[in-house]
Amino acid sequence: MFRTNDTHGQQSFFDGREWLPDTLRQALADSWADTFYREVFCQIPEELFAPLYSDDEASRPNTPVNVLMGVEILKSGAGWSDAELLDHVRFDLQVRHALGLDDLRTEIFDVRTLYNFRARVRAYAAETGINLYGDVFEHVTDEQLTKFAVAAGWQRMDSTQVLSNLADWSRLELLIAVVQQVYAGLPPELQALGAEEAAPYLAGRPRQVSYRLPSSETERHLQRLGELLVAWEAVLAQVAPESEALALARRVLREQYEMTAEGLVLRAAAEVPSDSLQSPHDPDATYRVKGGKTYRGGYVANVSETAHPDNEVQLITGLEVEGNRADDADLLAEDLANQRDRDIPVEQVTVDGGYTGPTAEAACETHQVELRPTRLRGGKSSAAHWGWEAYTWAVDEEGQPVRVTCPEGQTAEIAPGPGAERYLARFDRTTCEGCPYFKVECRVQPRVHKPPTLYVGQREVEVAQQRQRLRPEDRSIRAVVEATVRSLKRGLRGDKLPVRGLTRARMFLYGAALMVNLRRVHRYERKQAAKTAENAEQSAAKDPVFVFRPVDAIFAYLHHICATFTSLLARRSRWALT
Repeated sequence: MFRTNDTHGQQSFFDGREWLPDTLRQALADSWADTFYREVFCQIPEELFAPLYSDDEASRPNTPVNVLMGVEILKSGAGWSDAELLDHVRFDLQVRHALGLDDLRTEIFDVRTLYNFRARVRAYAAETGINLYGDVFEHVTDEQLTKFAVAAGWQRMDSTQVLSNLADWSRLELLIAVVQQVYAGLPPELQALGAEEAAPYLAGRPRQVSYRLPSSETERHLQRLGELLVAWEAVLAQVAPESEALALARRVLREQYEMTAEGLVLRAAAEVPSDSLQSPHDPDATYRVKGGKTYRGGYVANVSETAHPDNEVQLITGLEVEGNRADDADLLAEDLANQRDRDIPVEQVTVDGGYTGPTAEAACETHQVELRPTRLRGGKSSAAHWGWEAYTWAVDEEGQPVRVTCPEGQTAEIAPGPGAERYLARFDRTTCEGCPYFKVECRVQPRVHKPPTLYVGQREVEVAQQRQRLRPEDRSIRAVVEATVRSLKRGLRGDKLPVRGLTRARMFLYGAALMVNLRRVHRYERKQAAKTAENAEQSAAKDPVFVFRPVDAIFAYLHHICATFTSLLARRSRWALT
């Protein structure tokens, strides 16, 4: 049975804070834990998770969702293991306060409860396509944007590669792992029949098995592994047509082998597609080479954050996680559509060259967003010629070029050229022949029986105009998001996630993004509190205010009595002497 958790707002006699000295109690109130409690924990929309639980009122009540979601966020931000996480929840006063567990008698959930919670969220995502962790991220972030009056009209983006928690296998080790998994999916009676043939590949982990096989026989074993998969695929198609083992066998046979008239043939390594299976334990992870670096079995995370210079705190507003072969421009389009659905008024986006191209331009036009790239990808001219951006282009309302001016100031009308979206412009022969750049750097081509002619395409004109509109001053603004990406990966071991699967990768990174925002909000609050205290001190120094305190009055009265009594004693002594 689902129920929300609101008991954390009720103070208990066993509240751990009440047993602390005043200095420590104040330090706890000023720490990140109190900010987390107010700005994250109390904002978690628990009702979103109601579909994960039974409607039967007689069933056992659920473990508080905001506690489970809260520990997931903390785990992602700190990079704790589950064992470390539970130790912090049990014994760390800051973590308990962050999760509303100030009552020291509160029973702590078992780690199995956390496993079941994750499994339910994954199953719900597979069934509905909705990642509830993502919904929590959006709800909490939207509340923070409103509360702290963060201007979200100007944003910046960057993407980063993250690896799944997979071993870096060779091709042989991968196929051994696949054979082991498909064998485990066979019915028991079929396992007994195939045990003898598969025995050499089942005795140990893939790397251990591969280590025992002579390297000179690698090709033979790769062929043998494929033949085993073909035989098991035929059997599974009859007895278990909907099984995961059958889908796995068919995928690997399609990607790694080719069926010819001579039989099964192993594909050359260069012929294996980049979206091929990298591990049977994570079918979503793909292969990519970017910037000369290989990412085998991973994902790409796209981060967008506010960038207006007037904001006192900048927050991550969007996070998309896809297979690492996803293009940056597609991720930008997805992000803009998502923020539109959340009513976030994005007006301009500062990006690097990876986000440029027709897809990004079309998305920005659809959502009426100004794309502010610091550079462009592709279309760069060789050093031997002027770039298209060196020319000045006049276009009509539909964006078609109608006039061009060369860098030396000669203007020509543009006419339709040979082919779709192709144009030409004819220049004055005398002027061109008198130009020192003609036939050298200029793109205008000499013609024998016609005036010198410039040939250009529609896309070349569009890219040239974009290069002319580049914002070099935005480079420092965009560079900040690279630090945000590093903060997002704070809980990773290098570039590797501690989880497997696209859904789990998203769950982890949504929590990490919430923690990045939380740290920024906490720093902002402490800065504001310091300003307030400083202003109060300055005001008190300029205009001191008398504050009546009864204790001070009592001490002053007692001091007056003592002084009077001392004075009387002194007078009596003088009288006695006289």
